[in-house]
Amino acid sequence: MRIMIWTAIFLIPFSLPAWAQESFDNMYCSDYHSARVKIVSDSSARKLSEAGITKGGNSVIRINTGQLKDLSKNARSYAVNFSCASLVLGHLVKGAEGIYDYYDQVGNADCWAVGKLFYNDQIDKNGITALEEEINQLNREQWSHMPGPVRVISLNDTCELKPIN
Repeated sequence: MRIMIWTAIFLIPFSLPAWAQESFDNMYCSDYHSARVKIVSDSSARKLSEAGITKGGNSVIRINTGQLKDLSKNARSYAVNFSCASLVLGHLVKGAEGIYDYYDQVGNADCWAVGKLFYNDQIDKNGITALEEEINQLNREQWSHMPGPVRVISLNDTCELKPIN
């Protein structure tokens, strides 16, 4: 009996998912229904960050820290915030009715992602310009690991972020 118990204790860690929960820079995200989103490390994720919904209906962001290692901390945080925006704004729940609606959703997620960095004092207007330049210099292969479609980022022009005084 003892051998069976010790065998079970030994095998339990191997039966857990490979992407056990880890936080990414203490980020917090809530979904469309204000439920906390699990942010987990997943080395099998194709993108740097991917928003999804589990079989149980819970929102999750899977992060592959091995993707795009050369990006700055702000660019990596922006990518995770973009995935969070897809959940917060309900894009995975509602979907898009057409291509124009889809690109509106992408633009809204871009602004939400950079807004979170800006209003949490992680980046200023000059930092946004640097972020735009860094992301816009990605080649197609690198873009395949970023959340969202390949696009030109123009956050300062489209998002109209203003400091809160």
